[in-house]
Amino acid sequence: MKYAWIKQHRDSVLVTSMCRTLDVSTSEYYKMAEGGPGLRAQRSTRIRISIRQVHDESRGIYGSYKIADRLKGEEFLEAACRKTVATAMREMGRSKVLKTFSSTTTVSDSATAAAPDVLNQSFDTELRTASG
Repeated sequence: MKYAWIKQHRDSVLVTSMCRTLDVSTSEYYKMAEGGPGLRAQRSTRIRISIRQVHDESRGIYGSYKIADRLKGEEFLEAACRKTVATAMREMGRSKVLKTFSSTTTVSDSATAAAPDVLNQSFDTELRTASG
């Protein structure tokens, strides 16, 4: 924000004066104004391109684990760790978090009668002792 303001008003006021007033390093201003995106931003862009490519090849099925493995395994793709891939996918809107598994149990209803015993089997057992 400060750099953009300095760039906008650099014709009317000295850059060094504005940098001093806004507590900005003049070298940082010139580096930002002339250089474009930094190395980190360039790498982030390459990672996102690689993620998009692998994600599209998998028809949107692969998650961050599989994509990170593919990025490490192929030379022409920009490698990144799983957390970096997950963050980039979330920011790109390509992450689909599935609903976590929750087990469903049978809820017994006391108003409903139990099923009839059609086999008429008795499961009573005799208790044996080890006396003999």
